[in-house]
Amino acid sequence: MKKFLLLSLALTFGFAAMAQKVGKIPANLKNVPAIRVHKAVDIPLNMNNNYNPYVEATHAKAVNETQIGNTQYDLQTNGSVQNRIYLHPDGTIGATFTVSVSPSTYPDRGTAYNYFDGTAWGAITSTRIESARCGWPSYSPLLNGELAITHNGSTGLLVTSRATKGTGAWASTTLVGPVPTNTATTALLWPRSITVGNTIHLIACTDQNNSTTATMSQLWYYQGLSLALVYYKSTDGGATWSAPVVLPGMDSTSIKPSVNNLGYGGDGYAWAAPKGDTIAFSCGDSWSDFFVMKSFDAGATWTKVPIYQFPDAGLTAPTPIIASIDGSSACAIDENGLVHVVVGRMRVSDDDFADDPPASSYYPYTDGLIYWNESMPVLDSGSLNNETQLIASGNYIAGMLDYSGNDTIDFPSVASGSFPFGNYNISLSSMPQIIIDNAGDIYVTYSSCREDLTNPGATPNEQLYRHLYAMKSTDGGATWTTPNDLTGASLHNFDECVFGSLSYTSDANLHIIYQADQEPGLAVRGDEDASGDNSIYYITIPKAEIGSDIGFQEIQTIDGVSIYPNPASSVANIDMTLGSSQNVSIHVYNMIGQDVYSMNYGSLNAGSQHFSINTASYNSGIYFISIEAGDSKLTRKLIVE
Repeated sequence: MKKFLLLSLALTFGFAAMAQKVGKIPANLKNVPAIRVHKAVDIPLNMNNNYNPYVEATHAKAVNETQIGNTQYDLQTNGSVQNRIYLHPDGTIGATFTVSVSPSTYPDRGTAYNYFDGTAWGAITSTRIESARCGWPSYSPLLNGELAITHNGSTGLLVTSRATKGTGAWASTTLVGPVPTNTATTALLWPRSITVGNTIHLIACTDQNNSTTATMSQLWYYQGLSLALVYYKSTDGGATWSAPVVLPGMDSTSIKPSVNNLGYGGDGYAWAAPKGDTIAFSCGDSWSDFFVMKSFDAGATWTKVPIYQFPDAGLTAPTPIIASIDGSSACAIDENGLVHVVVGRMRVSDDDFADDPPASSYYPYTDGLIYWNESMPVLDSGSLNNETQLIASGNYIAGMLDYSGNDTIDFPSVASGSFPFGNYNISLSSMPQIIIDNAGDIYVTYSSCREDLTNPGATPNEQLYRHLYAMKSTDGGATWTTPNDLTGASLHNFDECVFGSLSYTSDANLHIIYQADQEPGLAVRGDEDASGDNSIYYITIPKAEIGSDIGFQEIQTIDGVSIYPNPASSVANIDMTLGSSQNVSIHVYNMIGQDVYSMNYGSLNAGSQHFSINTASYNSGIYFISIEAGDSKLTRKLIVE
């Protein structure tokens, strides 16, 4: 394992509350649709098998985080982020993620696991704990032990556990799913589980036919639904299970739209942390109602609590643009048993209900993180389409921040059919998590595109990076702090920080794992970028600092910085504009934190400035150019070929 130097100020923890407010998406971009998309399936989609040499397994990190894993399989969820990390009462932590280092079919895919013993994490891991290919772990404690439930896409779910957390052999059993019509498969997909002692509550989808080309006549149905969401319960740590149940209000007569009865999307559901016998999960995607299923008696009976009503009545194709949610949600239960929910906002349409296989369009320039609790009115498409109303009602709590200060989000120019951000089929601010601690304070984390951070010189287009943010409410969700960029260290300026999973439990700190690499978007689907190493980080955040101005924040007062050519071979030119006379210095750091170029240019006049750096002797790879002018500091990425 490489050891990296932490560079003072520019490369240390960049945790700060942002003074910027949410920016507006330009009106001419709001109605730009993406390509038509299908329901999530667990197969590679036109995989790009090339390897990206500039994405490294380990690189410098902020002082409050530790790299715990590495993976080249970079799709950690299709929608809602799983419960992947748990802070145990004794201060130890278990963490999991989907891992594989063998593109493109990923035969070694499975659950990677790391453990914090109260003092240190184990070595960076990139191997699975199971003996067979699987994925999408849902991690929970079991009395003194621990549990990870995954799907293998064929025979059912793998229930992998051990009696003592942090040590000992893992043992796997198979939970066989119900058999749909037209097939003999017993597969279950995309599991989510929570535990209370040795009692496990589990939801997972039945298989609909593992193919993007399956026509309607080839789909598999269970109780009238393709991708039916079924509930299981075990009271003995997974040794035995109840029969699968399609919960009332989630059957084929209840789903919207009623055109195809396609069921529920992969990962479009998320459990809340249990409160004794009170359990709940949120459920829904862009083409369905969004609701909470809630039980006060440990799963014996259930109540459906509506959050958003999809406008199915009288809907014909081609549809208008429908304001909806993006299927990436999270929920939490407060001390009074009320459920609080966060979800990304989305807009969708469909030109043809009769296409076979069915597909629809979404609008990727949609932004907004939506908050709702049981004291609020039920949302509809009209209310979700009215940003002013959503803000006034307290439902719109976060969006892309306006770093440029012009009230509008500035996107890089892209070719027709391309987008200046990674393609995850979700809102520009999404992948939320939410917990409510013992003091009743609500904490929300999410991933959002940063207007000011791109991958310069990327082909075919520059793209914005996503970073991980946090905010809190101390008054039951009535008001929220300004968001903190949890990944604001300068070396993360060139990292895509996504799939943050927040431990249901906390102490004085929040405990999160997330995935980062230097290429926006995905290799497994969406962008279909070249595969490369993705780092899995653990990060701990003092709760008292959420919403504060503590930490280093770069002061963006240097204008018009341009670095060219990028990639460079023999020379890199830097053009920039100084707003006033300033003392200027420039440093270039390599990926292991070494200062390979350092020059103090002294006091320079206001106006345009030009600098040249000889890169002929540099090894190929990624470097970081740090520009200091008075109290201002900027860091930009340089690729040397």
